[in-house]
Amino acid sequence: MTFKQKLTGLSALAALSSIAALSSCSTQHAETPKSICGTKVTKALIEPLLKPTEKVSEWHSAGWGEPGSAWCIVSVGNDRTLRFQFSWHPDSIDPLKFASPDDSVTGLWDPSPMHLADSAAIGDNGAIATTRCKSGKGDHFTIALRLTREGSVPHLRSEVEQFMRAYMPATMNAVGCTHP
Repeated sequence: MTFKQKLTGLSALAALSSIAALSSCSTQHAETPKSICGTKVTKALIEPLLKPTEKVSEWHSAGWGEPGSAWCIVSVGNDRTLRFQFSWHPDSIDPLKFASPDDSVTGLWDPSPMHLADSAAIGDNGAIATTRCKSGKGDHFTIALRLTREGSVPHLRSEVEQFMRAYMPATMNAVGCTHP
């Protein structure tokens, strides 16, 4: 066997090893959920925010869907990835006021106004949207989303905007909130 034949054989073996490693990694890739915090979502909208590599799970507050305020945390493996705050309230709010990076619940990085619902703010790490809501739970409904990845602020403004444009109206429908 010549050196060139050995090299070709080793290259083929390395290529097969790489393919086997890639296919074993892809089997470890977790499945993207079909709903987030009670609202159906498309894989294309949620996957960029979650980047699931492990099992995706949810944890939400008691009294979920009742008048007042509720939260839902979405985790990938043991890492909390998304935090949602849902509020039904009697008066309108200014999302930019609550978007300050100093706010521990809804603080957003580099917030700016967004055209969604009655009023909204978007940042590099989340969004807040509010609308008038005809329901028995309150006159206004607000969703605050914050990406909670540890270590750095994710700069996913366009992905968050695409997600919220679909998630806000779908969630309003899911909780029985109709715009007057």
